[in-house]
Amino acid sequence: MNGGTFANASPPAWLEVVPSAVGALSFTDLPLWGAALGGLVGGLLRVRRAHVEHAMHRAGVAEPEATALAMYRALGTSALELLWLSREPRDLRALTGFDGDAEGRYGELRRRGRGMVLAASHTGNWDLAACAVAARLGPISVVTKRLSLSSVDALWQRTRAGYGVRLVEARGAFAMARESLAVGAAVAMMIDQVPAHERHGTRARFLGEEAWVDRAPATMAARFGVPLVVTASRRDDGGVQRLSILDVLEPPSRATAAWIDEASSRATAALERFVGQYPSEWLWMHRRWNAPRNLG
Repeated sequence: MNGGTFANASPPAWLEVVPSAVGALSFTDLPLWGAALGGLVGGLLRVRRAHVEHAMHRAGVAEPEATALAMYRALGTSALELLWLSREPRDLRALTGFDGDAEGRYGELRRRGRGMVLAASHTGNWDLAACAVAARLGPISVVTKRLSLSSVDALWQRTRAGYGVRLVEARGAFAMARESLAVGAAVAMMIDQVPAHERHGTRARFLGEEAWVDRAPATMAARFGVPLVVTASRRDDGGVQRLSILDVLEPPSRATAAWIDEASSRATAALERFVGQYPSEWLWMHRRWNAPRNLG
């Protein structure tokens, strides 16, 4: 693949059985089954459990053992929600909502017609959040990576595309962004992953330790003169996915490297505050504090 959007792919027939079974459930039943799945992964199998608890201890999270298990349960629920969405088109209006004045702020930014860069994160059910933003506010492009398991990747791609989420690989993302932002659309990039190369990042403190922060979202906002909108999501007690705007950073007319570094750090600080308030809603399984592999 030489850049641009992901090629269309179809998951194998056997993989359709699981979404069909999950899709037959009521949405309100998914947290129960998701908790069981998360309990298996994080409780019995303890997949990266030591890493998660250590990171939570370092960040000063209260009751890290219980909070870690809550994170695994939330992750299990998110996985089942994605399968549930994949079975057939769903009306997301009853399943998603906005915190505070987020909906009004999204609408105002859309009406400007300039587009925006969404500094997104692995909070709540980030796939459902992307689908909800696209369904409510118009199609968005998400710069992302392929999953290593091609059959699951095909299902994941197809599901999000069905709700107006355009998946784009990192290579060639800026060319795609120019096209999308020119028509007032949104481009989403993750801010809570280690950049591929040190030259793509800056250093900032995050949840108790220095971390490399990807400068690409702020760089894109600066290059095209559009706002950098720091977003997050969480699942409330009723199972509704709540979308938040944590900060809006407007680049100056001639944004410098210093502005890009400052904006990247400020976006990271906003995410840190959100995670501090809702610690079980962020994906602590990430190797977030690793050094870049210096690829590319």
